[in-house]
Amino acid sequence: MSLTDEEERPIYIKKVPPPPPPAHGGAWKVAYADFVTAMMAFFLLLWLLNATTMEQKLGVSNYFEPTGAITGSSGSGGVFGGVSMTEDGVEKIPGETQEMTVGSDSQIENELEKQTRQIEAHDRAKSATPAEVKREEKEFERVERAIKQALFDLPQLSALKDSVQVELTDKGLQIQLLDQSGTSLFPPGSTRLTRHAELLLLLVAKMIRRMPNEITISGHTDATSFSDSQGRTNWELSLERANAARRELLKHEVTRKRIDSVVGFADKMPLLVDNPTSPQNRRISIVLLRDKIEIKKKTPPKPPRVL
Repeated sequence: MSLTDEEERPIYIKKVPPPPPPAHGGAWKVAYADFVTAMMAFFLLLWLLNATTMEQKLGVSNYFEPTGAITGSSGSGGVFGGVSMTEDGVEKIPGETQEMTVGSDSQIENELEKQTRQIEAHDRAKSATPAEVKREEKEFERVERAIKQALFDLPQLSALKDSVQVELTDKGLQIQLLDQSGTSLFPPGSTRLTRHAELLLLLVAKMIRRMPNEITISGHTDATSFSDSQGRTNWELSLERANAARRELLKHEVTRKRIDSVVGFADKMPLLVDNPTSPQNRRISIVLLRDKIEIKKKTPPKPPRVL
């Protein structure tokens, strides 16, 4: 072979592709699947909390109580037994309308009685452990919780939940029934209770009638001037409205001897100081007074006489 033939021989260059990158493995897939499962369980829990009633929640709570015992079977009437949404007397309340469609007083009383029994039973189960708070404080907390739960659970009262404020004060448990825009306790210039006020006072009476504490009732108006043909002003109006609330509580088995005072403050104690004409300043305030406990002061021992 001549030199010329070698020079003319083609030269082949073979490109070798780089090796593929190392595999990342499937560990991230397992972690992602765990995350998705946890999120699904979380949203399922939120849905269950929203879909269950107070009765069912208390049943589940009592099931996990170490000192509690469950009798009966599950299902209807058991731990997860509830009340049908189509049960007679349970009717929807239009959210924005002033007129409400509600059941009869007896139906509402039965529902409130059921709520009270459930929460009392739940508290008795928990009281098996040593309590560090006073009995009175626990009673106040129970009433506060029961009122808020009833406003949340009962369709007849859910539209009025913004008209009730409950808080513990130095004087005792204060329950305030407030006017709202479009929802009033009394017609303008009147001392006649509206249906809204009757329902709220029925709720309060059912929650406090078994308690021994004395009660004060005070009426309040806003700063809008008022005067009628009889010469009544906001002073008389606030007092007569407080007295109307007293009569309504007595009608629902709150005893007369528990009423400590009924007063009217006109517009002198506004709830919203910066807005004296706000509807929320028109309110009825009911206070369960703390028991008056006399604490005897111990006399320090006399120093020994020096002879």
